[in-house]
Amino acid sequence: MTILEALRWANNKLKKAGIDSPMLDAELLLSCMLQISRAKLFAHFNDPLTSHQQEKFTTLIERRSEHEPVAYIIGHNYFFGRKFHVNPFVLIPRPDTELLVQEALDLSTHIEKPERLLFADIGTGSGVIGITLAAETPTPVIASDTSAQALTIAKHNAQIHQVADRVDVREGNLLNPLLQVFAAIKQTSAKPVSSVYPFEYLIICANLPYISTSQMKTLQEDVRSYEPKEALEAGPDGLETYWKFFRQLQQAREHLPRHVYVIVEIDPSQTRRMQQLITHEFPSCESETKQDLAGLDRIVVTKL
Repeated sequence: MTILEALRWANNKLKKAGIDSPMLDAELLLSCMLQISRAKLFAHFNDPLTSHQQEKFTTLIERRSEHEPVAYIIGHNYFFGRKFHVNPFVLIPRPDTELLVQEALDLSTHIEKPERLLFADIGTGSGVIGITLAAETPTPVIASDTSAQALTIAKHNAQIHQVADRVDVREGNLLNPLLQVFAAIKQTSAKPVSSVYPFEYLIICANLPYISTSQMKTLQEDVRSYEPKEALEAGPDGLETYWKFFRQLQQAREHLPRHVYVIVEIDPSQTRRMQQLITHEFPSCESETKQDLAGLDRIVVTKL
């Protein structure tokens, strides 16, 4: 069996299984298995596969035909031009989330004292947000998650991208790890936190679960059956986790730096309710919704 014949076979099998992009997925799996680029794959269509290679490729296609995501099969996905390790303990990075990162980067360029800026990545998962921010800027990052398995992956990705010294990975629920840092500082000084902590500005990024219970039933099988439910679903309206997040933020506001910005990712249908949620906790805040490349509301930027 040649490379071209293998791709045609895989394309037909995946198409029958209802895979949306059968040929693309077949190409990605075969090029990964052979450890060559897709471009090189195309240049060697007539090269034969060994029996071992055929057997291995068949196994990969069988897994994909069961709707297991390609990223989990090959063990990585790309985000902001970088390769990140992923597995079923973490969500697969989405292009839409790059908008959140870009907004944080743009915002950081307007900080008057960038040397006194801190990024926080709440619900970091594989670490793509926090690690990208650390890789793109000299700014330190605190990245937190409730999942120890996810944090293992985040730490691994931070090492791969050589930012482990600037990404402080901590286990805990929502803002707790971040608040513990500031609480510890307050306990060691009688002065206000803002006068003893080296950070005057804080940009909090949060891509928390925002899929409603009813929406979960409509998701593609690739997502519904394989990606971690706890990182996707957030109650009847999808905002349960964000309610807890902003309430916790409001209760702890006096312990945080003077200037705090919050950037969150949402479902386009949640715009009005998210604005209500935020203003309920922070009536005098400045909040703005921004659209993704499809023109859909995707992130909300708030200055507390």
